[in-house]
Amino acid sequence: MLAHLADRGVRVTLACATRGEAGKAHPSVGPVADLGAHRSDELRRSCQILGFDAPRFLGFHDSARKERLRRDDPRALANVDLLEVETAILGVIRDVRPQVVVTFDPHGGYYHPDHVAVHRAATAAFYSSGAPAVAGDAAPVRLFYSTFSLDVFREHAARTKGLGIVDGLDPEVFGVSGQTAAVVFDARPVMARKLLAFAAHQSAFGVAPEMLADPPAEQARRLYAFAPIMEEELFTLGAVRCPVPRWPLRDVLDGLELR
Repeated sequence: MLAHLADRGVRVTLACATRGEAGKAHPSVGPVADLGAHRSDELRRSCQILGFDAPRFLGFHDSARKERLRRDDPRALANVDLLEVETAILGVIRDVRPQVVVTFDPHGGYYHPDHVAVHRAATAAFYSSGAPAVAGDAAPVRLFYSTFSLDVFREHAARTKGLGIVDGLDPEVFGVSGQTAAVVFDARPVMARKLLAFAAHQSAFGVAPEMLADPPAEQARRLYAFAPIMEEELFTLGAVRCPVPRWPLRDVLDGLELR
């Protein structure tokens, strides 16, 4: 969706809460002295591939998840006061003045605590951006949540079984019905660029750009596992400040007069 919008000349700003420093570097990238800096560079390359400006980092720490959850780091996003995260996101909204905000769904995609925190804070920031003292014409008019259809989540869960990504997560909870979707976007026309953006994050997924044409077995499995959620992008509507012209929408800007 972001590549599609950038191709239309829409200004796209990606705000990233952390630098992913609590993750594990895939062995294919070799020793990494500073994983946060490494992953920041990977995200910058990914944004460039998709056709929009470098990301804006909000300065919080990666919380990790499950048994590795960083409960003792006060700057880990899961431990930070929600109002501080909301204020950081609101600062981006006031600066950029977007018409549309897109963030994680209420389950954070796959229940990553940082994704859940961003969902809550971004939703709060959408509402506080409409306060009369600060809004004017700067308040966004639509809030979307990126999520998965029930069938796509089931397929992704089956393909990633044993990889520890969505193992144990109930598709009936984490997937949504077709009637709930505000936008169902076919990403296959931009799949070549999307795969290159995916490969830019080699420290996370172990897939390098040169592997895409003929990937080794491990990387081929990862590409196969992620195909369902990469080919179809689904968005639910969290909030609006203007009428919605049709249902479902063709994309997140459908019916809006771009400013």
